[in-house]
Amino acid sequence: MATHTPADAPALIVPEFGNIELGRRPVPAPGPGKILVRTDFSGVSVGAEMLAATGVRPVWGPVPFTPGYQGVGHIVAFGDTDDDHGLRVGDAVACFADGTHGAYFVADLELTYPIEKNDSYHMAALFVPAAVGLNAIDKAGVRSGDSVLVLGQGLIGQATAMLARDRGAFVVASEVSPERRAISEAHCADRVIDGGIAAPWSQLQDDFPDGFDVVIESTGVAAVIDDGLECLRFEGTFVFEGVYPDQVSFTYELAHERQINAVFPWFIGTSEVRRAVLDRIVSGTLDFDPLITNRVGWSDAAETYRRLFTAERDHLNGIVIDWRGAE
Repeated sequence: MATHTPADAPALIVPEFGNIELGRRPVPAPGPGKILVRTDFSGVSVGAEMLAATGVRPVWGPVPFTPGYQGVGHIVAFGDTDDDHGLRVGDAVACFADGTHGAYFVADLELTYPIEKNDSYHMAALFVPAAVGLNAIDKAGVRSGDSVLVLGQGLIGQATAMLARDRGAFVVASEVSPERRAISEAHCADRVIDGGIAAPWSQLQDDFPDGFDVVIESTGVAAVIDDGLECLRFEGTFVFEGVYPDQVSFTYELAHERQINAVFPWFIGTSEVRRAVLDRIVSGTLDFDPLITNRVGWSDAAETYRRLFTAERDHLNGIVIDWRGAE
């Protein structure tokens, strides 16, 4: 069963790395085990997405391509499948999929989750950073009463800080962008420091002389790893949450002398992690609205996205694109 779909539809297109335009692309047919989704909202997590859209980590293949990896919408067609996962045409779903910044996208049924359509529905388009964060703190075993330092307050770092604090930890965040620090101070962490003025340990050692129980490096900048290791207590846990496009190195003695535990969380966690995040977002328990700085209509999406290729990206946080009505 399927609903009528056009031959092509509006989509953002990267014609060359570091550039974006609004165009039209053929509406794809879903293959085996996949679905076609009519997009309502797609979400942009600036740091992770720019690695792909600039060609630093070209996970979406050669240009031209439609960027995006998270979105919500309604199922319009199924590919051949022996298991529809209890889903039907018309169901509202959240998906981890390639090419979500368009009026239609194809998603794998294994990475598709039914959700309730309510006033928080648009926030589910940003569920991936929260799933990354929840997976990281689960792997690190963050508990109530722990002291946690999160390096970097992009959307993934902010979500991680929110979830760690919600678990009962005392959370400190380090960030260089004043706009992101302001958001984090208001909504994500118990304390926020300016990582651009001095090394974190020089700012925190008086208040945390034994170091932090858990340090989570979310920037993906290898040069920051030593700063984080310096902040760990003896037998503390260091979490490599960021995506590192190049070979990673760090000062061995910092890790060795502290006998640290190292955690390398991958992807967006188990199905249970993803469902837990989506349930909390859609219910409003995990409120992402304050993290969204730009909610734009599809016809203005290229203009906003283009800013991400410039220094202006440091002034943007979560971005949600509204694809409703795009034909």
